[in-house]
Amino acid sequence: MIGISLEVLQMEMILEKYDGKLLKFKVVGEDHTVLNALREKLISYPEVEYAYYTLSHPLKNPYLLLPDNVTVSLDSETLRQEAEFVLRVKEGDPRETLKKAVEELLDEAKQFVKLVDKIYKEKAKK
Repeated sequence: MIGISLEVLQMEMILEKYDGKLLKFKVVGEDHTVLNALREKLISYPEVEYAYYTLSHPLKNPYLLLPDNVTVSLDSETLRQEAEFVLRVKEGDPRETLKKAVEELLDEAKQFVKLVDKIYKEKAKK
């Protein structure tokens, strides 16, 4: 059986603004993989006016642009990207809409894991 742990996601979310219809937060340590899936899910809801994110360039850190004769050690913390995610709803609470989207994405991921397990088991029988 193939197992996937959701704890491997090393991301941090920081609330920047909430006004009842608009939710703006920073996501540190994630790239397009999760953010685009979240955006796609959110914009499929009729109550969502818009949802988008901007992602920092991977070379945002000035230390990565040093001349060739200068060396610095880089750790994974230095290379973590930051994104700003904005969600605005026409009706309802954007926090609840965000929570609904995340729960649906998690359910879809779990269903995908089950499908992969099924294929793996069928392949193992042959």
